[in-house]
Amino acid sequence: MTTYSLAYLTTRELDPDQAVEVAAETGYQMVGLRLLPAGTEGPFAIMTDRALQARTKAALASTGIKLADIEIVRVNDSFELERFKPFLELGAELGARHVLTAGDDLQRERLIQNYGAFCELARSYGMSADLEPMPWTAVKHVRDAIEVTNATGFGSAAVLIDALHYDRSDSSLDDLRAIDPERINYIQVCDGPHIDHPTFEQLIYNARTERFLPGDGDIDIASMLCALPRDKVISIEIPRGEWERKLSAKVRAQQALDRTKDLIESL
Repeated sequence: MTTYSLAYLTTRELDPDQAVEVAAETGYQMVGLRLLPAGTEGPFAIMTDRALQARTKAALASTGIKLADIEIVRVNDSFELERFKPFLELGAELGARHVLTAGDDLQRERLIQNYGAFCELARSYGMSADLEPMPWTAVKHVRDAIEVTNATGFGSAAVLIDALHYDRSDSSLDDLRAIDPERINYIQVCDGPHIDHPTFEQLIYNARTERFLPGDGDIDIASMLCALPRDKVISIEIPRGEWERKLSAKVRAQQALDRTKDLIESL
């Protein structure tokens, strides 16, 4: 039976405890939470708001929803390992299993060294560091992610495949098949429009603001999933900015889950 996780971006307007409740009400088994900014966002309240931390912990306990992953760690040219200890401490307190990680350092050897150090630290808190190849970062495609994760030598180093980034990067089905299955913990699913030679702005806009439900876009999600192990958590990451003013977070979460289940069951 497939395990489904409600990714942060799908219901991004919700507080973490509310996201947990919506996940439970709509049939997910897990949830992903953002604790650190991904772009121009301000600080997230949960990092310092003890009451919100307590409400989130209580929601997880009362619903039985598990925390699949926390976001986001950027391994860049100014990376400082100590800065992420409070983030990992809170993640461990909430029961997080994985950390969504981005490789943003163009100096490959330094990136590998710092990412490896983070893998070791995350492991000490009971988490993996799941490196997500994104075409606008230093880890642009699946082959980059394989190289960096293999180079660390840590079992906590993992590759996170996102359907949108896979489709818009120089990655192939053979690249997916080349990933060690033990280095895959969860897979992010969405659909999106085909764009020839997307600009940076287009990449960012679709990734963070406007993705499509499976079947409404041009991504061959089925072939992607068939090239990956079938026993992994499916994280449903579908921000739909156009619909956020028209449909509640609960309705959007339900639509995303129903459509993704239809896809998975058709394989």
